Amino acid sequence: MPFAGAIVLALACSFSSGQQPSGGTHDPQITAAFVQHTVASIEALIRDKYFDTGAIARIEAALAAAEQQGIYSRANDLRDLSAKLNETLDETSHDKHLFVRTSELPGANSTESALPRTESSRMDNYGMKRAEVLDGNVGYLQITAFYRANEGAESLETAMKFLSHTDALILDLRNNGGGSPDTAIQLLSYFFMQPNLPLFSIVPRSGEPAIYYAQATGVAYRDESRPLYVLVSGSTWSAGEAVPFILQERHRATIVGEKTAGAANPAGPWPINNSLTITIPFGRIKSAVNGTNWDGKGVIPDTAVPANKAFEAAYADSLKRLMDSTTDAVKQQVLRRAASAAMAPSFQPSKDN
Repeated sequence: MPFAGAIVLALACSFSSGQQPSGGTHDPQITAAFVQHTVASIEALIRDKYFDTGAIARIEAALAAAEQQGIYSRANDLRDLSAKLNETLDETSHDKHLFVRTSELPGANSTESALPRTESSRMDNYGMKRAEVLDGNVGYLQITAFYRANEGAESLETAMKFLSHTDALILDLRNNGGGSPDTAIQLLSYFFMQPNLPLFSIVPRSGEPAIYYAQATGVAYRDESRPLYVLVSGSTWSAGEAVPFILQERHRATIVGEKTAGAANPAGPWPINNSLTITIPFGRIKSAVNGTNWDGKGVIPDTAVPANKAFEAAYADSLKRLMDSTTDAVKQQVLRRAASAAMAPSFQPSKDN
């Protein structure tokens, strides 16, 4: 199933919040002509690509009004212009995946250097940041991004195999910026017994929806009963939100932390000019159960706690559930010791928790 915007979604959180690559000393001047051509290009791309056709006229009108008022021409540089354009786009569309950023396209001037994708993704361990087995046999897996399936599948498979013998599992997606839905589907497939279970679809502007199913192959084991917790925060974005949303909708996990960002619509990048690109959503997510998604609303936790307290809350509850589920006195004693240790001020299973 094609998904042109997978990599954009992995970066959407940082770009839309204004943390963009800095331009070089020879960036184009923000003249009236440059602004006019930029706005015209944005309007044409949105008319051609944006899935929400009902919002296009409203967005165009707002862009034209801001241009006429000289708002964009008063920008100090490309970053400032991007911020002003994004303010208009956000106010009129409320779509977190519709945004402008400075580009690193051929011909763009920049003082920034970047590692090749193959090396940067490898150094990021394809988003698999930490896998641990905690006292009480509770697994912990921190995932910060969902890389493409041909990049991150092996790392996810290795992490899940390492955690396969745990009695409960905590997925930490508090800083997950999104990414490929195929890798998110790979992760979800471990938690449902039925292969080819429909999970969600992407409904494009025109044409047939692309339906995403739980993987029938490539999943070493499936477990639909192990207690599962997903940690989330306002920094949980896009495909990072899809995982808790689907699990919550199917009553498969307890979601712990803070409301997520609310960025659902899959998107792809298009060049505006040599200096700027725009990310435009080309479809909307539709869940298989209720036909809804998390766009604009976010995923609402089952257990609402500050994000920095989410791990402690989930770990404590997992140990309690395991104690309640066994009549083995020795096992209960082991779990009680783990729970007592977890409440100690010095308890630190990993530095990022």
